[in-house]
Amino acid sequence: MEGRKVFFDRHADRWDERLQYEKKRDRLLEVIKDFDLQEGHWVLDVGTGTGVLLPFLREAIGTGGKLMAIDFAFKMLEQAKQRKEDATLLNSSVEAIPFRADQFDRVTCFSAFPHFPDKERALFEMVRVLKRGGKLMVAHLHSMEEINQLHQETGGPISHDLLPHPELIRNLMRDAGLGGISVINQPGKFLARGEKL
Repeated sequence: MEGRKVFFDRHADRWDERLQYEKKRDRLLEVIKDFDLQEGHWVLDVGTGTGVLLPFLREAIGTGGKLMAIDFAFKMLEQAKQRKEDATLLNSSVEAIPFRADQFDRVTCFSAFPHFPDKERALFEMVRVLKRGGKLMVAHLHSMEEINQLHQETGGPISHDLLPHPELIRNLMRDAGLGGISVINQPGKFLARGEKL
């Protein structure tokens, strides 16, 4: 885990440029549409990184919504803070989310799930903080195959940070207490979502 923190802290100041998020605004908006957000929702963005989704999340939930975000890499959160969004940012692990149970309408996890060492525990924590009927979304701008190839080619501490097969994610989400689970895995898109029972 420490190696991952060092990796993300080292690359934080150029992360958005490296991933060319400025050129992907339309695709990020599509991700937000998939999250089924409403005015006034309470949202937790897990593994927020540089906070690339925060402006879009805030726009979707309006001023009446509550926006929280966590990440384990402090320098990533420093970048997120520079966006000056109305969001509470916390340096925390997904495996011990510092919020009470049944608090959020949506938990979003964009481009972060492969980096969680204990994916089963991470899902249980994300589901724990959801309200009954709340939804969890795990999303990427690439397919499972594309993500896994990218991480393996990058090497270093993230070389083994792989996105599990859709069927495994489906089973993990079910075991964590989600129903109505759907998984989309296609070139340029991965989306796994479910509703807390």
